[in-house]
Amino acid sequence: MDIFLVILISILFIVEITAIFLPVLPDSIFFWSAVILYRLIKTNLNYSTSFLLGAVLITILIFLADYLANAYFIQKNGGDFKTIVVSVIGMVFGSLFLGPLGFILGPFVFIFIVQYWQSKDKKNSFKLAAASIFAFLASTAARLGMQLFLMIWFFIEIY
Repeated sequence: MDIFLVILISILFIVEITAIFLPVLPDSIFFWSAVILYRLIKTNLNYSTSFLLGAVLITILIFLADYLANAYFIQKNGGDFKTIVVSVIGMVFGSLFLGPLGFILGPFVFIFIVQYWQSKDKKNSFKLAAASIFAFLASTAARLGMQLFLMIWFFIEIY
């Protein structure tokens, strides 16, 4: 039973890692499914308070990573609050209409169009739009690191 459970948990973790690279899948749901499933099957296990609180905090950071990275890279390249809002709108609409690819292309296209419309400066509009791609790459790397940390912490917690 234990080996089957560890295999099942590992499969959920693999799907979780995959979800990081496919923005259509929700972050952390597979991690939390594994945590809850393990606790339901291993009734004699009690997670430590520090693990649960830390995991919740990291899960919140994972959720915010895309938005925080976008805000950082856009502001670093001269964008303002309005550009950040356009980027978030681009993430939402891009994902709805183009699936996972829209999560990258949506902000790029929306930022470029809005910035160019306002400034008529192709170079600066492209620079701000490209910042959204760097933000996606940075947030993906950060989410991957945080998810791997949570998974390692989970196995330390149960053994």
